[in-house]
Amino acid sequence: MVVASDLVQPLTAGGADLAVAVDAALRAFLDARAKALAAGEPERIPFWLRRDVEHPGDLEDELRDRVIQRRAAEEEAH
Repeated sequence: MVVASDLVQPLTAGGADLAVAVDAALRAFLDARAKALAAGEPERIPFWLRRDVEHPGDLEDELRDRVIQRRAAEEEAH
């Protein structure tokens, strides 16, 4: 197997042998991908970008309510 030279240092930074580090990295990647597929997320999405499946479509309403609350608070402060 050929490993790009720019990947060698990050993989072996913990002191592991390159073969062991590559094996661990591939296993972690495949495990994460399997978990994402099982969760119905074939392309893993960072938690801060995931949609709220319990309240779909409520994001715009929630943001509008926050803006209204913030403006009301600002008006009270003046």
